[in-house]
Amino acid sequence: MGGMHDVLPGAPPEVHLGRLAGNLGYRLRVAQLRIFSAFASVASEHALTPTQFAALLLIEANPGIKQTDLADALDVDRSTMVRLVDRCAEAKLVRRGSSKLDRRVAPPVLTARGRALIDRLEPLVMRAEAAASGLARDERTALLRVLERVGAPPLRQAQGDRRQAQGDGSLSC
Repeated sequence: MGGMHDVLPGAPPEVHLGRLAGNLGYRLRVAQLRIFSAFASVASEHALTPTQFAALLLIEANPGIKQTDLADALDVDRSTMVRLVDRCAEAKLVRRGSSKLDRRVAPPVLTARGRALIDRLEPLVMRAEAAASGLARDERTALLRVLERVGAPPLRQAQGDRRQAQGDGSLSC
């Protein structure tokens, strides 16, 4: 290969990726680490993980969402989701709501403190992501479109079915 695209960004010039340069999983993971690092730079003082932030945004966008649906949307197992909602409740970012249809269901509800936090952090996160990615607005839009296809529901559903069958299902957050 030898081209610019097969050298690991930030690594000494003698580190060539070779066949790894064309590996989608590797490239996605490196991009994820870079974006998560950017997120941490703006959210660390709030002890908030990217998954917790995503959960708060989903709770805001989907009032009354059940924890199981939230877990599915974030592609985490249900026990991880329970712990995540517990941590957000302890931080007073969400409270446990109630369902008129099923008293056993206690959907997480965004508190005023949770809403204020995401209102404050969201523009900072967006700016940090933009700076970390180095993408122009149209490139970011195109990448999001492609990533949406890669993570389309049939793939996520198949992964969820495999996790349940294998019994492992936990993802780091």
